[in-house]
Amino acid sequence: MVASGIMLYFVISAILQYFAYPTQTKVEIRLDRHMAFPAVTICSGNAYRYDTINASLISYFYRLMSPNTTFNQTILNSLLIPLITDLFSRNQTKELVSIGFQLSDFLLECTYNGINCSNVFTPSISPTMGNCFTFNWKSSEKVFTVSDYGDTIVVQEGLLMSFYLPQELFFPSRWFDIGLVVTLHDNDELPVPTETGLYLQPGASHLITYQKSQRTFLPAPYTNCTSYVSDDLRALYASTFIDPTASTEVAYSESLCLELCQQSYIFSQCSCIFPIPFYARKVFTIDGILVSADFCNTFTDQPACVFRAKQQLSADDNLLAKWCSRCASQCNHIDFQTNLGAQGAPSQGDREYWNEMLLSGQYNTSVLFPSDFAQRFDYYLDRNYLKLAVSCGSKYTIEYNQEAKLSIIDTFSAIGGQTGL
Repeated sequence: MVASGIMLYFVISAILQYFAYPTQTKVEIRLDRHMAFPAVTICSGNAYRYDTINASLISYFYRLMSPNTTFNQTILNSLLIPLITDLFSRNQTKELVSIGFQLSDFLLECTYNGINCSNVFTPSISPTMGNCFTFNWKSSEKVFTVSDYGDTIVVQEGLLMSFYLPQELFFPSRWFDIGLVVTLHDNDELPVPTETGLYLQPGASHLITYQKSQRTFLPAPYTNCTSYVSDDLRALYASTFIDPTASTEVAYSESLCLELCQQSYIFSQCSCIFPIPFYARKVFTIDGILVSADFCNTFTDQPACVFRAKQQLSADDNLLAKWCSRCASQCNHIDFQTNLGAQGAPSQGDREYWNEMLLSGQYNTSVLFPSDFAQRFDYYLDRNYLKLAVSCGSKYTIEYNQEAKLSIIDTFSAIGGQTGL
C-alpha cells in the first residue's frame, strides 16, 4: 500500500506537470544567405509644402469665416492642425496627399545592390509625418533579399539613396524639423516613424547597419500570445496605405492593438477619436461591433475630453483590462538592431557628379530646386544634400524559439516508468 501510494503520487505529479505546460527557449544563430531585406520607410522631417498648402489653408479659412474677412499668413499657419483634421474627417485623402511632399520632390537617386529602386516605393500617410514611402513592402511586385544583385559594380552592398531636401519650401512650424525620418521594420509591419524612427539631418552621409533577430512564442495553452488580425487593424492598414493593394498584407501588433483600443475608449467617452500617431477610421465598441468614427473637432471641447479619457484609461488597470482584453502579446517578433553613423557630405566627388548631372540637363528629375539653383549650386547642395546607406551588418539571424518542455510521449513514459509498464 505504501509503494502503491508513492507510485500514485508520482504518476499524478507527472500528469500535473504536463498540464502546467512548461516551456523552454531554444536559441539558434542561423546563417541566412537569402534573408529578406527589411522594409525601409522614409518620411520628410517637415511634412507639408509651403507653396501647395496655402491654397488649402485659404479655402479652409473662408469655410470658417465670412468671405469679407481678412487674414494674414500667421493666421493661416495657425490653422494647420485644424485643416489636417478637417481633410481627414471629410475623407479628402487626395488633397491630404497633395499638400505634402512626394518622394520625387526630394529623392535624387536610389539603388539596391546596383538595381534602380526609385520606382518601387509604397506610399502611406501619417498624421504627424505626412506622406511616407516604404521600400521593400511585402505586397509589392518583388521583395528584395540580401542575395539580389544588379549588373553594375557595387562598392557598398545594400540600399543607397541620395536626397535633396528643399528647406526653402518647408512649412514654418515648431512641429517639424529639418531632415529625414527613417525606420526599419518587417516587410508587413505597419511603420510608425514617430516611435521607431531615426532622425537624419542634411549635410551628412548616414550609414545604418542592422542585425535581424526573431522571437517566436507558442500559442495557447502555453502562452496567451496571438497572431489573429482583427477588423479594426485591417481598417487601419487600409487608411494608412494609399494604394488598396498595399494593405492586403497585415501583421498583428500588440502595440497597435493597444492604440486602437485606446481610441475605442475615447470614442465611447467623446463620440470622436484623436488618431495619433496614425490615421484610424474605425474602432470597436465595448460590445465588439466595428463602427466608423469621426476625428475630434479642434474648435470644440472634444480635445479636452480626449485628454481626460486617455488619462483615465492609462491610470485605471481594471478599465484597461476591460477595453483591451483582446490585445494579447504577439507570437512573432522580428526586430532589427540598428547602428547609425554619419560623415560629412557632400564630398568633392558628389559635388562634381551632381553638378554635371543636374546642371547639364542630362538628368531628368522632378526634385524641387529653387529658381537660382544653378547660380548658387554649392550653397544649396551644402545646405540640403543628404546621403543614406542601409546595409546588412550580419547575415546571421538570431532566433529565439519557445518550445514545449514536455510532450505527451514524455508524460506517458514517466507514467510507464513509475508503474513498471
